[in-house]
Amino acid sequence: MMRSNPPRRPAAPPAPNPGRSAAQRQREIATLLMRLDAMLKQSAELAQTARERVSVGGLARYRRFSRRVRDFFALAALTQERLDAAPEEMEDLIDPMTTALERLHARMVVQFVEGSAGFFSSFARVKALPIGTHEMCGVELRGVLEIRKFLDDPLYEGERGQALRAEADRIAALIRRVMDRIPPLPDFGDEPSIGPRGTLNSPLKGPNAHMPPGRAAARPAVARPANMPPPAPPAPNPSTEVRSLSLDQFEDDEE
Repeated sequence: MMRSNPPRRPAAPPAPNPGRSAAQRQREIATLLMRLDAMLKQSAELAQTARERVSVGGLARYRRFSRRVRDFFALAALTQERLDAAPEEMEDLIDPMTTALERLHARMVVQFVEGSAGFFSSFARVKALPIGTHEMCGVELRGVLEIRKFLDDPLYEGERGQALRAEADRIAALIRRVMDRIPPLPDFGDEPSIGPRGTLNSPLKGPNAHMPPGRAAARPAVARPANMPPPAPPAPNPSTEVRSLSLDQFEDDEE
């Protein structure tokens, strides 16, 4: 989470491109801030679209909204890095730009919490859940818990911050309730995997899938009775038999 009015370091770290002027870096940061503002508006539209038809493809629409939110925070982190690496010539602009970034960051946190609460309050009442809901909700649950950490910042102190924290916890409880209603997809892999909620899923592939890794290979093979002859190899099919050819054979055919 970005700090409010961060103190300036005695010396700015070297910029990635030392040939760039302070004006060019200022335009770069301003462009990033404008892009963040545009992403904030786009995410609001995606959240509204997800709430319009929750029961029919609503989860897929919500995932488009949550991906845009994650892209926003990734770009916000990059913008903060650019501000931290700004030269001393931008001293008068760093504080206003940092304040603008923090406001955008806070607006997105609030928008994500409110949009997620509006969606999952309705989605938790959907009767027929599509296949894969358990796994998709597990991914969204991790995203909610990551953004929930932002609300522990001193920036969100007070009654407003407490209400957002309570709402984020309620969203996580709603997602867990949905996940409890539908079983996870079977695991067809070769090794056990970890499910969205941290549970160990055993693979269903092969007759020894229920055994721990390495145990299936150690099982002794079933012994064949001594008086039973070994099975005969299948007779080759002349139409599909593969013969090795040599140059001498081609010369004989020509003669």
